[in-house]
This record gives sequence, structure tokens and C-alpha cells, in this order.
Amino acid sequence: MATTHLNITIPSGIFFEGDVEIVTLRSSTGYIGLQPNRSPLFSSIDIGILTIGWSTDESSEKYYIGGGLIYAEAKKINIITDDIINLKDIDINQVIKEKEALEKTILQSAKGDVDIEKLEIQLKKTLFKIDSYNILNKN
Repeated sequence: MATTHLNITIPSGIFFEGDVEIVTLRSSTGYIGLQPNRSPLFSSIDIGILTIGWSTDESSEKYYIGGGLIYAEAKKINIITDDIINLKDIDINQVIKEKEALEKTILQSAKGDVDIEKLEIQLKKTLFKIDSYNILNKN
């Protein structure tokens, strides 16, 4: 089967690099599947699950991604993000603690000078991590 080269870059360097058949992720316009020999695409990435490989294939890899940018062309896909983790590596207890702390801070922020919008975005990402973990572990 034809492949395309995927490169996922995070601030500390290369997170993933390799040849893949398909990458599925949530762009600003909805979920898209990127395969080889496609027309060029540049888009923002929304919070969601990034799947490397066919979702029906047990060898596919699934990641939580908290946003970023994507540029894809016929033989190469470049993703830049600062928030990505393999679903298998999510520490659900830690994420639940983060959620509770964020909710508490948001409730108390009406009394202080806290950037509520940033806190709400962080809470949205945390809730999606919990949902992603639950999707992976539904069995």
C-alpha cells in the first residue's frame, strides 16, 4: 500500500517520524483523513484524537492532541504541536486531579484577576484527555 512521510514536531524536537498509510485528526473544519498523493493542505488542528494508521487496525496508534498546525502535500505530512500524548500513556488519576484543580480555580476566579478564557481552554483539553482515555479503555 502507498505511504506518506509523517513528521510530528514538538518544542523539544521530533515526536514521531515515519512512513504511514493514513493519518486521521480533527482540523478546524472537522475530522479528516490524510493519505498519500493528496492535494496540499494547510490547517489548524483542533483538540481531538490523532490516529496513525487505519482505526480498524489493531496496530494503529492513537494520540490525544491539544491543537497545532498541519501542512500536508502529496508525499509528506508535517504536524507542529506542543500538546500530544499517546492515549496509552495518559495518567488518568493525574488528569482528574488537574480537572478538579482547574474547576476550583475557575470558580474562585470571579473574585480575582485570573484569565478565565485560558483556564477554560485548559479545562476543555483536560476533559478531552479524560474522554480519550475512556474511549481507549471502554472494554
